Amino acid sequence: MKITKFDIIVICLLIIIPLFYIAHQPNGNKKLFLISGNEKKEIQLKDQIIKLNNGDVVIEVTKDGARFIENNCPGNICVKTGWAERCGQTVACVPNRLALVIECEKEAFDAVSR
Repeated sequence: MKITKFDIIVICLLIIIPLFYIAHQPNGNKKLFLISGNEKKEIQLKDQIIKLNNGDVVIEVTKDGARFIENNCPGNICVKTGWAERCGQTVACVPNRLALVIECEKEAFDAVSR
């Protein structure tokens, strides 16, 4: 049996279409939470800058997610981690006992591994 160009196109479409569907599945409403010690506070996902601890910790929030942009902790691991944008993502600053968590009504995955 000879493989034609049409066969290759059909095989590629059979692989790409399900991957596209999985990657673009709606996750419901995203919510951003700031966890400070034992407190959990919801933050609106809109363009804003939040300053905590007398300006030592600065958080940037957009409609898509949030990140730490300045921090006084050693190593600045939370700043280097980058954006929390997808459901279930967390960016934490352990020395300051702060975390940014994205939660959704419907989780796309059970777990995320990097």
